[in-house]
Amino acid sequence: MSPVKDQLQILPPGGVSLRGRLGKALEKSISHRLKKVDYDHLVAPFRDRNERDGRWRCEFWGKIVRSAIRSWHAVPDPELEQLIRKTVHDLCTTQTPDGCISSYPAELQTKDWDIWGRKYALLGLCRYYREIERSEEVRHAVARCLDHLMTQVGPEAQRIVDCGHHTGLAASSLLGAVVAAARVTGEKRFLDYAKWIAAQGGSTEGDIFTLARRGTAPAELGNGKAYEMTSCFEGLLELYRETGDPEQLDAVMKYFRAVRDRELFITGAGGLKDMWGEFWYEGRRNQTRSDAGSLGETCVTTTCIRFFGQILRLTGELSAADEMERALYNGILGAMVPDGSWWLHANPTPLAGSSFKKRAGDQIPGYGEDCCVAQGPEALATAACYAVMHTEEGPAVLFYEPCEAKIPLADGSEAALSITGNYPDGATAAITVSLPAPRRFRLKLRVPAWSTRTRIRVAGEEIPARPGTFAEIDRLWTTGDRVELEFDLRFRAVPAPDGGALLAAMRGPVLFARDSRLGELDTPVSPEEIENAQETPAEPEFARLCRLPDGSKLCDYASAGNRFTPENTLRVWLPKR
Repeated sequence: MSPVKDQLQILPPGGVSLRGRLGKALEKSISHRLKKVDYDHLVAPFRDRNERDGRWRCEFWGKIVRSAIRSWHAVPDPELEQLIRKTVHDLCTTQTPDGCISSYPAELQTKDWDIWGRKYALLGLCRYYREIERSEEVRHAVARCLDHLMTQVGPEAQRIVDCGHHTGLAASSLLGAVVAAARVTGEKRFLDYAKWIAAQGGSTEGDIFTLARRGTAPAELGNGKAYEMTSCFEGLLELYRETGDPEQLDAVMKYFRAVRDRELFITGAGGLKDMWGEFWYEGRRNQTRSDAGSLGETCVTTTCIRFFGQILRLTGELSAADEMERALYNGILGAMVPDGSWWLHANPTPLAGSSFKKRAGDQIPGYGEDCCVAQGPEALATAACYAVMHTEEGPAVLFYEPCEAKIPLADGSEAALSITGNYPDGATAAITVSLPAPRRFRLKLRVPAWSTRTRIRVAGEEIPARPGTFAEIDRLWTTGDRVELEFDLRFRAVPAPDGGALLAAMRGPVLFARDSRLGELDTPVSPEEIENAQETPAEPEFARLCRLPDGSKLCDYASAGNRFTPENTLRVWLPKR
């Protein structure tokens, strides 16, 4: 067995510049959140080693720095880059002579959330090394940090599943960071360590990887904790890239399909059961219940977007792109306050009744941070990584938001693509090609699964387009060549998955909902009324609006409840007339 190459490659930093809804939200996130973070505050717990209460201050540095680096990849802002460089150097200076980077005092290390926090520190350092600077300081810090941890948790010490919380899932999610460290350092011992972690199966309640291969539902793996569990499978996927072990890929793909088919809500978000919306609990079927806990922790949704993106890169599985798009335009845009400065933790609950969007609070009283505020920006920035990608044969367009992209070609030249239109609100988009000289390459265009009638034309020629596949155009391209696309943006009435008398309204990847500013929330609606909805001009607080035949209005889910106050309520699943 040998390393496996990705089918789709992410473009270099600045390779895709988003100009639509996601791009504008990303700019606000950078300006009003990531540039405002007190990064010294995030480093302080590692310098002081004062996490004596078993909490998770240790996670915030890595989560926020990963969000910042991914956002810089999308928008290479010099000021943001300087903040990242400084805080990475500062974290490295907290490393003690034994190699340890931890917020926990020595006598408490490997307990509670210590390994979880060290994982995020490693992930932040490794992403910095890969994307911003091949720093010897960082490479050395990563190696020493992991060497020290291996003396505490490893074949000659204690099992990783016996550490931390959630039946070992939290600590076992270190797997992906260890593979990343092996790549950064080139040290085989770290890859061997990753294999040792994977062999323990992630949980004291059974090997989640083996059980996933056997078809066990996500809610029945470990203790069902969605975020930590998905991180474990993301780590296994990274290990598969190095080993090529088909059983590892089989486990990852079966878990991905089970989450896709059984756990995600109409919003694209996931997680429920407890008061924070953090567990797998047959979410697709249970999302209309009022007694299934809070719905949709933003950390769960962000982790799924990242995991699905890895699936897409590795295998070209386009249902992963469909799910990413749905989550980005609904669960993620709907979780960010309009100015980008903050996020919600759990999504509005219930979806089948009156609810409101609530800003995340101070998760550890007095510390001033929340895990979902730390990770929401990463999900948003991920859109730029996957909007336009490249293959050995040429460019691949996954999302059609207006953007500019620069794609390297096999002969060493570069193609520039300009995507115009108003996607996902407008039904048409156009892709214009710019080249230094005529070049032959294959352009791959994702045909969304929801678009049952897609038309693609180039130079007067109609290109076959089947939902859920790539349409491919292999030709000699010259500057000014233009591809025209038309998507099926008819409104769709979606029945409740549990068979109840409820409906949701979607148009393309965008979910529509009732909002208290537009009228009553509980007015019944029929499938025919949804399908005959007509778009109306947007208003200041609403990106999109539509009018039903009875005169009532719906707005896009991202705009619904966007005042983030108890008075501004919304409803997603509507009573069926």
